[in-house]
Amino acid sequence: MLRMVGAHLFGQLTKPLSQLALHSPIRRASVDLIGRGFSVWVEFMNLTAVLMTLVELQTDPTVSLEIKKAIAQSGNIPATGNKERLAAAATVRAAYQACILIANQRPQQSINALSKEILTFKCDVEAGLSVQSVSSFPSSYHVILDKGRYPVYLLVQNVIEKTKARELVPVLVKIVETMLFCIDVEQFKTRTLGELIPSLTKNPLIDYCPTTQQVAVGSVEGLVHVFDIRNGKCTPLHCHSAPTSAVTFSANGRALVTFSDSEGKVSIWQSSAGLLSLMSPGPLKLSRTVEALPPLKNGSRNAIFKWEAPKLVSLYTVDGTKKSFGL
Repeated sequence: MLRMVGAHLFGQLTKPLSQLALHSPIRRASVDLIGRGFSVWVEFMNLTAVLMTLVELQTDPTVSLEIKKAIAQSGNIPATGNKERLAAAATVRAAYQACILIANQRPQQSINALSKEILTFKCDVEAGLSVQSVSSFPSSYHVILDKGRYPVYLLVQNVIEKTKARELVPVLVKIVETMLFCIDVEQFKTRTLGELIPSLTKNPLIDYCPTTQQVAVGSVEGLVHVFDIRNGKCTPLHCHSAPTSAVTFSANGRALVTFSDSEGKVSIWQSSAGLLSLMSPGPLKLSRTVEALPPLKNGSRNAIFKWEAPKLVSLYTVDGTKKSFGL
């Protein structure tokens, strides 16, 4: 019975326009039921297909960005416009709320699904494949992602805010990669990462260097992924043999310092200096690894880095321990 109901709801959600109006009350009811009871239907639905279709419903060009922002902030639809536009806004709201409900029920799975499609999108674009707009519904995932960066941004932002930080650590790199995909690169010329994604900058596993426009993200594998916002590339650095606990850039972006609680070591990476690297520092290379603290098998010291001077950084732990390292 559940399989039949789930299949029917998914069928109503993705039914082509020739069979069901885009803003039909029936489609909206299906959206609402899928969102509210996704933990029941998840075994009988493709999570990626559901999320992509819900994202596409939120890209309706007849609903202004101001109304979409109002829906995200308060859930309310301004009582203006004709019947058709109000129906479109109601569909956008239902799709937004369903996305949030699903992502809150399955945060890691939702991030993994989005990240996989974004990676495929980026690879195809780099290979020279163009993203063509189509008028059918549902569209291809590439078209949906190209149009749906704002809804995806809202979904991931909600996951960050509503999910415990430790639960997001396994997918933290994918979260950052997804958010950077959604944000217009031009915004980084006038705004910081903290202004664009406030909740991310509170995490010791993430640091942003405004000078070089790079984001460093630590991972459970001990890797630190360095995203270059200007060219969209990501460079993984093999910093530790255990989960990374904290990362920090120097102010000029020429140094990256990382720490692993489980390993008890600090890893210091530096880029080449010289006239040719004044505007754009060269690739980061391992300078040295330092035994900082006894390895911690369980728990966390909640370690954070603080720069005391341009070439002096200190590691602080929750128990008051302080270790300083010079470049």
